[in-house]
Amino acid sequence: MNSDLFSIDYFKKALHLQIEKNSDVQPPARTMNSYYHTVVSAIIQDRINKNFELIRRIRNLDTAYKEVKTEIAQQQQMQQ
Repeated sequence: MNSDLFSIDYFKKALHLQIEKNSDVQPPARTMNSYYHTVVSAIIQDRINKNFELIRRIRNLDTAYKEVKTEIAQQQQMQQ
């Protein structure tokens, strides 16, 4: 398995991509929440037997989510 797949950087790129795609439809936080819930649901439904791998994916998604959320908050503060 590619070690970059489901890494923090992978999820950060995916979050930023989703924000770009939906920028004219909904605010970044709503897009991030939607993506987050979709990925977590998919991971839970995935029939991976290795619990460690599931935990790693969820942790990486959570870290990426928090980092992108902080970036967006900082951008919004700079715009004010």
